[in-house]
Amino acid sequence: MESKKTVGEIIDELYNLWQVHSTNWPNDNNPSHLEFELRGFNPNSNEQIQLVAELCYIVQSGAWETSYSALKKMLPDQDFEFTTLGEIKNYFSGRDYSSDEETLREFIKNQRNPFILELISHVMLKSIENKEALDPFSLSLQGIHYMHLSSKKQGLDLAAIAKDNSNEQYYLVIGESKNRKSPSEGTAEALGAFKEYDSGKKWPDIRQVMRTVANSFESVEGQLSASISKHILWKQKVIYRLTIEHRSKRPKKGSQFREFGNSTPNVRHTKFRQCEAISTKRLDDFYESVSQKVVSFIESKERELNSYA
Repeated sequence: MESKKTVGEIIDELYNLWQVHSTNWPNDNNPSHLEFELRGFNPNSNEQIQLVAELCYIVQSGAWETSYSALKKMLPDQDFEFTTLGEIKNYFSGRDYSSDEETLREFIKNQRNPFILELISHVMLKSIENKEALDPFSLSLQGIHYMHLSSKKQGLDLAAIAKDNSNEQYYLVIGESKNRKSPSEGTAEALGAFKEYDSGKKWPDIRQVMRTVANSFESVEGQLSASISKHILWKQKVIYRLTIEHRSKRPKKGSQFREFGNSTPNVRHTKFRQCEAISTKRLDDFYESVSQKVVSFIESKERELNSYA
């Protein structure tokens, strides 16, 4: 699994392999939101499993940058420590929760698998820079907040800042990822959260996170961090992203996300409501394959380190 690819190269490769296609729902004339389809996503592809596993290792090792340009250039950390390797291996194998099958299943379902889906949602952030899908906007990612290492942590699943290259305006990106047993339950939960964000009720929390992101890339003279103050100034400059699992490509009534518009009335443009339902027979096999790949890689590094001891 060890490679010389940068994080940016891994993300680009995955996004290209997934053959991301966009559609205005319900139609181009009167759209509500922008839906993305991962036409090339293959849960059985060893290449895709390996690339996702590499990103999982990088994030769980604590090697993450909030400046997007720095993140894209970052190489995987080559300084391995037994403690870190052991913690990551235990996380993906579930060893710390293997005292009984029920506990292990709960950990895999409620912590490990949601972490991998959240990582996929971060790769899909590249859709922000998809010029064809986002026309007439020309956006580029500037900063991304740290990923949650545990799904039990409260807060935004995804937070980023993008810049419109045509007019130097900035937009806040807020994302949710859900892998509930019932896809509609996950969607309703995420849209309920978006409704609160859109109303300004959670603005102090959002402001705090976004200032951290802004500080990672703006110059000392920059005023973006300071300007993220009142909700009224930013409420029409927020992009919402939602990633869920789904068992069918055609949910009832045509879209799993049909209430997106009603939940986010302050959104300035329909293309600022973005979503994808990854339509597989659940992702359990994919999650397990990714986790096994991470564990196998770490075991090989442990053997290597032991040979030098």
